[in-house]
Amino acid sequence: MFRAKMVVTVIVLMLLAIRPVWAVDIEFSAFGDMSLAFSFGDPADKDEAILFEQFGTDPNPINLQRGFGIAGTDFVVVAQLTDRLVFLSEVNLQLERGGTTEIGLDMERNFLDYRIKDWLNVQVGSFFTPIGFFNRTLYSRAWLMQSIQIPDLFEEEIALIPSHETGVNFYGNMPTVGAHSLNYALSITNGRGTDPVSLIQGRDTSNNKQVTAMLEWVIPGFRDFRIGLSGWTSKIDTFNLATAPFGTTADVTTLEPLELREIGFTPHLAIYSKPFNLIVEYAFAQQKDLTGSLGGEKFELNGIFAELSLNLMGGKLHPYVRYDATNLPKDGGPYYPLREEGGVITRHFIPEFKSVIVGAGYDLYAYNRIKAEYIHHMAGPRPEHGIVIQTAFGF
Repeated sequence: MFRAKMVVTVIVLMLLAIRPVWAVDIEFSAFGDMSLAFSFGDPADKDEAILFEQFGTDPNPINLQRGFGIAGTDFVVVAQLTDRLVFLSEVNLQLERGGTTEIGLDMERNFLDYRIKDWLNVQVGSFFTPIGFFNRTLYSRAWLMQSIQIPDLFEEEIALIPSHETGVNFYGNMPTVGAHSLNYALSITNGRGTDPVSLIQGRDTSNNKQVTAMLEWVIPGFRDFRIGLSGWTSKIDTFNLATAPFGTTADVTTLEPLELREIGFTPHLAIYSKPFNLIVEYAFAQQKDLTGSLGGEKFELNGIFAELSLNLMGGKLHPYVRYDATNLPKDGGPYYPLREEGGVITRHFIPEFKSVIVGAGYDLYAYNRIKAEYIHHMAGPRPEHGIVIQTAFGF
């Protein structure tokens, strides 16, 4: 009951915020989707299906869709405080992942944006980590994505890469030769939490900080054409359950501390043109034991996201094909399987992901896209086959 009242209160406050206050210009927008899905066939990997059933983080794999469902709605408020200062807040009212029926309320973004010059701007607060292309530009799910399935590589509930962060972000655009230009971003933020999905948004009790940098070449002559490289590094303070069996649960006060140095990078390419769109992104992350408890061993993750879509019927019809894959360290490594709650930490089984998706989207109206896609899973506990029909909106 308390959660329901909290959700209603937040929505009412956001709706009230639409009213002009003094001379401040306020914009309100939202996006979301509804779907009908079917899954069938044997698990893509029967051994992983057994492990997930026993030691997974949720009753069902995250984003496995069956029957009618809603992902929820994101509400975004943008306040133009001055011609150089903007406040943005995004709250996600969503059905929790993993097959539950609970409604959750997440703060996706909440920052002040100081727009000083084209080449120098500063965000202060919570924002999307300036990593790669997908995480910065397509995290609003179905409304901007051609396909439906959120890649495991960028899913915040798995957190293979740090998708959100809290701190300060410097960014800008610098013209170069001709109409070419360079985008850049440099952020200094709170580091990762004890487990991957714990986002440190408030006061950070640790001195660890994450540094992220991104450089992107923007090429003229297209709707959008960019080639970029981003990377991040931070120290992670967690606890040593690396050699414990899946399902092990322990009080953190009884565990040996573990320090990891995480380094990652993500090259990306994105082309949006009149006949076609292409996105290719690769991610690599390495976590090195700094304490010596694991012999100074390095644990590596890599993954890929690639999607090609066409723009037909005057740009209204978008057939697409997509390939996703993640490769985790052996047994998930010392960090990705951990989940902490109330000072108790558990080591779960985190599956790998590999799939091919084919489908098509059609822009029925200016603010509404309908989609249908088939997904074939080739790794992990999900059924081999899935079909999803979706209607996505944004305004």
